Order: sequence, then structure tokens, then C-alpha cells
Amino acid sequence: MNNTDLAFGRLLRDKRVKLGLSQTGFARKVRWPQTTVSRIEQGQRSVDLTELLAVARTFRCSVAELLGELEGRAPGAGRTRVPAAQPAFTPGFSVAFASEDAMLAQLARYGVKFMGVEEQPVFATLPIEEVILAALRFAEDPRIFEALPALTLKYAPRLDWNKLISGAAPFRLQNRLGMVVAAALQLKAFAGGVDKEAWSALQCAHDALAEGKLDRDEVVGPRPKTVEALAFLRSRTPAWLAFWHGLGSADLQSFQRWLPL
Repeated sequence: MNNTDLAFGRLLRDKRVKLGLSQTGFARKVRWPQTTVSRIEQGQRSVDLTELLAVARTFRCSVAELLGELEGRAPGAGRTRVPAAQPAFTPGFSVAFASEDAMLAQLARYGVKFMGVEEQPVFATLPIEEVILAALRFAEDPRIFEALPALTLKYAPRLDWNKLISGAAPFRLQNRLGMVVAAALQLKAFAGGVDKEAWSALQCAHDALAEGKLDRDEVVGPRPKTVEALAFLRSRTPAWLAFWHGLGSADLQSFQRWLPL
């Protein structure tokens, strides 16, 4: 039991009571056992990102607003199991993040291999979250962007989404990560045999990323040199990509080619 868990428990109880909900009624809305609500309110249990999103939806507020209320309730508030400001990376991450060749070599270790690219030696395989983050750094390259949704879908249930989402923020890559997650969700009609847990994890990640979406364009492929060319590209951009201020003529066939990875 720690101060943050106690503060979040009191916040949850106060907001629940204000809405006139019993623990059982609130549990029904968030689809948790009543015992889980009780333990959280008593500060005996932390919440993870998925659970925090469920609470925010029930109270009809954003995660940021919920954490803002928590801020004044306990020292160190905001350090529950939600995205940290700067997650710890392994020593090799900086190399993969700085070098496209090193990043491609890491992708190859997870099954993403591109024709015509000579595979580089890798002495240690980075965690999948760090490989995805490093790849996002170079995701304006269409071939890299097109491969990432299938890779993300493959590992969705096992990904440390807290690390991935919080890791994207310091590098201002949350829009690119959102684009990849949104593209992965577009594959639902084509990816047979994928567990429901994967789709749920992707949707929760999409919602969490939307909280911190940046108001700036992300171009997939060469950036148009004229206003007219930019407008034409914008007109060809699908809605799910435009939501993330992405610009590109991405089509589902390009993502389907990597299924199954």
C-alpha cells in the first residue's frame, strides 16, 4: 500500500459516490468484480492503463483530467501504473534509435525483413517495445510504416503498453505510434485467428494515445513540395490516418502483405 494508491482509491470513491453509484453499480459499468473496486478504493491495489481508461470513460472525463485531480491528493501522484515520463531503456536502444541500419537489424530479429537490405549483425535483441520505438523514428519510410501494424498486432497482448506509450512522448512520436495502432485496427477483417485480447489492447492504446495527440502533420513518404501537391495528398489520406494528422495514400493491401508475420 502506498500514498498514490490510497489517494487514487479515495478519488475513485468520492467520484463514485458523487454519481450516486454503489460499488456494485460502478463495478458493472467498468466490468470489474465488486471486490476489485473495493480493494482499489481501500488503496490495496494499483490500477493499470487499461483500468484507468475504463475509470475515465465511466466518469466521462479524460485520463489527463483524472490524473490532474489525483495530483493534489498525494505526494508523487501520477506514479500509479500509468505511463511514466521517461521509461528505462536498455543500452542498445540509443544505437537502434540513431541508426537506421541498426534498427532494421533489430526488426529482422522479430521477422521483419526487407528485400534488398543486407542484414546487419546483432549482438543482443532489444525488447519489442524498444524496437517499435526505434522504427517509429524512421516511419516516414513507407516500407517501415507498412510493416509495423502487423508487428504491433502480433505482439499486442504481450506489449508493455505503458513503456511504449510513455516512451513515444519524449521523442514526440505519439502521433506515429497512433498511426501504427490505428492501421493495426484496420486489419481486423483480414487477420484471422487473432485473440480478442489483442484487439482490446490496441483499442485501449489508441484511446490513451489520443489523449496526447500532437497538432502537427506526419507525412508517410516524400513530403510534397507544393501546396497543391500537399492538398492532393491530403485528399487521398484515409480518415483513420488523418485523425492522427497523418498524410499518405496508405491502403489496406500494403498492411495485409505482412500478415501473418
